[in-house]
Amino acid sequence: MTPTTTPPRNARRGAAPPNFEHGFQRADDRLPPPPPRRPTGLPLVLMLALGLLTAAGVVQVRTRARVLELGADIAELTAEHGRLLDEKRRLEAERAYLRHPDYIEDVAAGRMQMVPATPDRLQAIRLRDESKQTGPSKQGG
Repeated sequence: MTPTTTPPRNARRGAAPPNFEHGFQRADDRLPPPPPRRPTGLPLVLMLALGLLTAAGVVQVRTRARVLELGADIAELTAEHGRLLDEKRRLEAERAYLRHPDYIEDVAAGRMQMVPATPDRLQAIRLRDESKQTGPSKQGG
C-alpha cells in the first residue's frame, strides 16, 4: 500500500510548494499532479460566437455608412436638379424674348441697319416649269 499524500492545509491549489533552503521537502508538501483536463469545445464555441458577433457588427456599420453616403448623394443630386430646372426656365424665357418679333425688328433696324421692304422693292420669283421645256437634258438621257 502506498501512502497518500495530501497537501498542507495552508497550501493553495495550483501554488508552488514552499521552498526549503536545504532542498528537502516533507512528504506532505508535495502536491499531487492535477487531474488531466478533458478538452471541452467551450473556448472554440466562444471564439466562434465572438467572430459572428464581430462580423454582424461590421456588416451593420458598413450598411449604415452606405445609407448615409447615399443620402448625401441624393441631397446633392436634388440640389443640382433644382439648379438645372431654374437654368432651364431662365433659358426658355430668354429664348422666348429673343424670338419675339419686336426684338427681332429692333436688332434688324439697330444693328444691321435694315429697313422694312416697300412694295416697289419686291420682286416676284417665278419658277420655270420643266415639263414644258424641251432641251438636250431631257432628250439625251
